[in-house]
Amino acid sequence: MANALLIIDMQQFVQQRIDQGVDTFPHQAIENGLSILNAYRQQQRPVIHIYHHDLDTTGTLHPDQAAAMPLEGFQPLPNEKFFIKHGSSALSHTGLYSHLMTEGISHLTVIGAVAGFCVNSTVRAAADLGLSVTIIDDAVVSFALAGTPFNAELLWQSTLALLAADFAVLSSLTQWRSENENSVE
Repeated sequence: MANALLIIDMQQFVQQRIDQGVDTFPHQAIENGLSILNAYRQQQRPVIHIYHHDLDTTGTLHPDQAAAMPLEGFQPLPNEKFFIKHGSSALSHTGLYSHLMTEGISHLTVIGAVAGFCVNSTVRAAADLGLSVTIIDDAVVSFALAGTPFNAELLWQSTLALLAADFAVLSSLTQWRSENENSVE
């Protein structure tokens, strides 16, 4: 079963929200994501980047806005594929599924942002298409939901618990490292 690392929406808006003091969980998600990305790169394993771009020119994630740019360290290398999405799921109207089938990739290791939105949509769609998914939980970012009493950690726990119940296997960075010890520095 061929495996690829799928990095969802690790763009500057993540750091901007953190810098603005938006409640975020887990606090080490960016660093953990970079650790896994570096391991995949060292082992020359497939890496796929997903970027959200708004079609509306006034949108925060319009490609002309700084928020749409990749986070430092998450820029795709020349041999890494990337896909642009305009909705929540990375598998909707992007060509990602076709690419996975062409490359014989049937398992995705998922990291990125935001747990309750694009990560959630993508993982559910992947499972619906028959792909197996592992989520590195402490490399998935969650933010508090504005206008509600739901903090980032509660949303992260709830979303990941629902995904683990029927759509994916959860793993922490520590667990992933122990299972992939030949893949890390």
